[in-house]
Amino acid sequence: MYPLLKINKKKILENTQAITQRANQLGVKITAITKCTGGNLEIAQAFLDGGATAIGDSRIKNLKNLAPLACEKWLIRVPMPSEVNHTVAYANLSLNSEIKTIRRLNEAAKAQGKSHGILYMLDLGDLREGLFIGDGNLATPEVETLISASFKKLDQDLQEILSMEQIELRGIATNATCVGATIPTPHTFGAFFKVEKMIKEKYKQSCEIISGGNSSAYYLIDNKTLPSEINNLRLGDVILFGRESAYYHSYDYLHQDAFILDVEILELQNKPTYPIGEIGRNAFGEIPNFTDKGIRQRAICGLGRQDTDTDHIFPLLSGLTIEGSSSDHLVIDVTDAAISYEVGDIISLRCDYAGALHAATSAYLETIVVVDN
Repeated sequence: MYPLLKINKKKILENTQAITQRANQLGVKITAITKCTGGNLEIAQAFLDGGATAIGDSRIKNLKNLAPLACEKWLIRVPMPSEVNHTVAYANLSLNSEIKTIRRLNEAAKAQGKSHGILYMLDLGDLREGLFIGDGNLATPEVETLISASFKKLDQDLQEILSMEQIELRGIATNATCVGATIPTPHTFGAFFKVEKMIKEKYKQSCEIISGGNSSAYYLIDNKTLPSEINNLRLGDVILFGRESAYYHSYDYLHQDAFILDVEILELQNKPTYPIGEIGRNAFGEIPNFTDKGIRQRAICGLGRQDTDTDHIFPLLSGLTIEGSSSDHLVIDVTDAAISYEVGDIISLRCDYAGALHAATSAYLETIVVVDN
């Protein structure tokens, strides 16, 4: 059945091996993130076989799928208060920033007879989750006042967390390049390391895990400028797609084509390239722009924006151009293709992060794991 998403386990294994080897040389362990695969068990095992030391996901449902794996599992999205019981049941460790939720995790762990590890999340400026502490560089007086209040709250939170019977504070974590698009550099971790030092000196506790971010921080491993204090990164994008997410640099030692989306041609006709009539808004309320290229051969395929982000899929063969999409249809110009197409033929598309993320979680696509090149 089509559309068909093919995830190449061999390429992901090789990417994982290449990345963990470089990370291990700097004393950094990798938590591999499965959310772009919908928590696929086979791909998670490939991560582990390739050298990842833990598996992480943002969704409890995916962690349930990964329960058979004999490894440490992380919930990398701050838990919702309503899911603390499932968090304790399916994750060994979770990232946290709210003391109210940590209290609930403690109670849930007590009820289940377990201990639960946490990393305290700190926001260095990306402005997503985490207690806001800035990056340690100069800030406005207003921001400095907020940072001062945050450190007071942090002190209170740490005192309470360390007194909890079922919660184990295993370290600290931060994130970047997700909401605020801030790029981590060797100079943006000043406040982060200040917290690590505070925990060690004031509370006489070492941070087992100092998790310095996601795939946007991988370039610091590649160029060997990652601060030595950091001993963990949470990586999905760069392993799966061979590209770091700070500057979108692709590495020649990594595969970029582990996710291939096959779509079937359901109509193939010659048509004008400029709509006939007054142009208004499309199905998504957008006012599109068109260029008149004359009469072209257009393949309409059975895939749409309900299935994936069609701005993030790319034809493998040269001469093909995606011209547009609606909820259920993808229009590809095949005029300049080196081969002739017919109705029922398959066109293969490479997915990047956004394309794969949506495709892997669509109920209307079939997903298979392949092992060949």
